[in-house]
Amino acid sequence: SERVERPHLLWWVAIVGGLTILGLQGFSSSFYGWWIANVNALPAQSTMAWIFLLCIPIHVGEALYCWRLSNRLGTRGASAGWALQTFVIGFPSTWLLMKRARPAASALSGTTASP
Repeated sequence: SERVERPHLLWWVAIVGGLTILGLQGFSSSFYGWWIANVNALPAQSTMAWIFLLCIPIHVGEALYCWRLSNRLGTRGASAGWALQTFVIGFPSTWLLMKRARPAASALSGTTASP
């Protein structure tokens, strides 16, 4: 299929929301101060910023992997969509594409997938 499968809305809310909060904790002193005063203690603000920054190459790597996998599956028209979606939400998108690739890999190897 040439379409990009979308993970459940809750994945989008959890990941985009979580990354947004992480970015605010790392880069907004007022938000960081509010959070530690009202929610819970955190590592140093610079640590939160580094955690956020480390998410970027992880998501870029996953997006490139999904772009290449989508191309190998013959869904060239959807490869950019898979890559963009994976860059934004990461694992849930990667998992859906890998799930789609399993039957294709089994067909190529001449084996059947076990339940």
